[in-house]
Amino acid sequence: MKTLMTVVALLMLTSAAHALPVHYYGEISGSGEYSGTVTSADAWVNPPFGLNQNSQQINLWGLNASAGQTLSLAVNGLDGLVGGFSLYRGEITHNNLLFNVFDNDGDVGDASYLTGTTTFGVDSSLSDILLSDDGFYTLAVGGKSFGFGTEYDYTLDVAMTSVPEASPLFLMATGLMGIVALRRRQNKREQKALTA
Repeated sequence: MKTLMTVVALLMLTSAAHALPVHYYGEISGSGEYSGTVTSADAWVNPPFGLNQNSQQINLWGLNASAGQTLSLAVNGLDGLVGGFSLYRGEITHNNLLFNVFDNDGDVGDASYLTGTTTFGVDSSLSDILLSDDGFYTLAVGGKSFGFGTEYDYTLDVAMTSVPEASPLFLMATGLMGIVALRRRQNKREQKALTA
């Protein structure tokens, strides 16, 4: 019975992780450098109808995060691209893009806007973004310059801090100290009862 409960708990935990939607460009699985290509220099600023349907006018990156993690992001453009990005809690669906409801600084469908770079500024980085909830997050990356190329490469530098976990040794020591304290209290009560 105990084994069955363990298996059920593990299945519930793995099913809680959000699978990456097909229309997403890639998955951010931790700190590191990620590469992408967009086919528009300004789709993040001024999304056209049918955004992301036939080409990668913006890139959607997905990440599963835990409450308490912090995230730092920087988009480094190549080929003269000035990159912009927006971070959302939740998924931006295929239909959100099809019906042109993308917004670089507001909610998109059920995805709640958290933060992003400014529309026409030269900033392409943000530091120490606190992820306050467990779950799936979407990062939308695109161009906010007005180039004339067909493809724009960029790199995405990501730094994620993990939520500190208590070490098993610390938990075991705390449990043992609690047992010792309870045992001492019980011994004192027994001694009082005998002397009374």
